Amino acid sequence: MTTLSDLPVTVIMNAASGHDDKHTSREEIEKVLTVAGRVFRFLTPERPDQLATLAKGAVEDAGKAAAEKPTAGDNPAAPRGGIIIAAGGDGTINTVAGAAVGTGVPFGAVPLGTFNFFARNLGIPLEAGPAMQALLDGYTRPLHVGRVNEHVFLINSSIGLYRRLQEEREQFKQRLGRHKLVAVLSGFVTLLRHHRTYEVQMEMDGKPVIVRTPMLLFGMNTLQLEKLAVPVAACTEQGLLALLVLRPMSRFKLIGFAMRGALQGLGDAENLQTYCASQVTIHRRRARTMKVAIDGESMLCTLPLRYEVVRNGLNVIVPRDPAPRQ
Repeated sequence: MTTLSDLPVTVIMNAASGHDDKHTSREEIEKVLTVAGRVFRFLTPERPDQLATLAKGAVEDAGKAAAEKPTAGDNPAAPRGGIIIAAGGDGTINTVAGAAVGTGVPFGAVPLGTFNFFARNLGIPLEAGPAMQALLDGYTRPLHVGRVNEHVFLINSSIGLYRRLQEEREQFKQRLGRHKLVAVLSGFVTLLRHHRTYEVQMEMDGKPVIVRTPMLLFGMNTLQLEKLAVPVAACTEQGLLALLVLRPMSRFKLIGFAMRGALQGLGDAENLQTYCASQVTIHRRRARTMKVAIDGESMLCTLPLRYEVVRNGLNVIVPRDPAPRQ
């Protein structure tokens, strides 16, 4: 019988994302795979915009191989298909996972980013070598993921201020380096510069809701929501979206709100509304498109925005002995 330990491994690494020292990370991953005697290959796009195509092709190859029936002379127990591993930051992991959603192909993540909420939530170690070893020794289980229009998200998707925070944080990191202190600094600069309120019409599980807000955030990562200490953190384990809606407030109150969230979590903050929902559709009057952040990557999406949960959408590899979720 073919097991996860029999399958060949494809590691997809985006050279333009994640840690600066990607060569060292690759060497650590290769060493683990070689010592384990695994058949493996590395795929690295020449340009970042080739990542999605590369991931789709690798997942299709794995799916086709798994579906092939043995012919005369073949060993029925020979490994078929393969494991797809994304090595990189949240954007890389999101792109590769998006190609694997709905296919059943085993998917794993080696975290090389700054916050690594996806890996931390699953108990995957944060160092490249131990992460790869934990995945080789791991097992698969189904995982709920979020989707807005045709785009999958594993951690969160946002509209408004949080999207702006993520976009400008990435710009700061490109100039000053990928450090958490840089992320904090960029956040305060963004809060001082931008203060816009949106009016949106929502259909939340079929019920109409109209809100004025500087920010909407849809969460699918339990750990991140627990860090914010919001009461809807448990929604994601139930296969629901966690929705955070920020009420309009002054710039200085907004800074205070952000500081509270960073230091002690948001909890019962009076300026925050929270919901659990399986489907949410968003409209804006006289608007055809809207900028949306998806796992930290900002993109222009066509309205209406249709948010939903893809239940058990990803066949994710998790460690048998998970690292502490912290």
